[in-house]
Amino acid sequence: MTCIVCKKGTTSPGKVTVTIDKGAIVAVIRGVPAQVCSTCGEEYVDIDTMKDIEKIVLSAQNAGLNIAVQNFKAA
Repeated sequence: MTCIVCKKGTTSPGKVTVTIDKGAIVAVIRGVPAQVCSTCGEEYVDIDTMKDIEKIVLSAQNAGLNIAVQNFKAA
């Protein structure tokens, strides 16, 4: 797809690091599958992957963590 940010680059599959700051927790998830713009580096994560990220963050919250760094694993 054409990047909606720079309107010049095209996206291709890649892996990115996503950081979520949600109140009492900061979660860093590495190796998240995404579409990445070849020109500006903008990252696009699909809805199913975001749902998996939400589960990771919720699990870390339930474990009482304030900071979590984890590799992505689809549910």
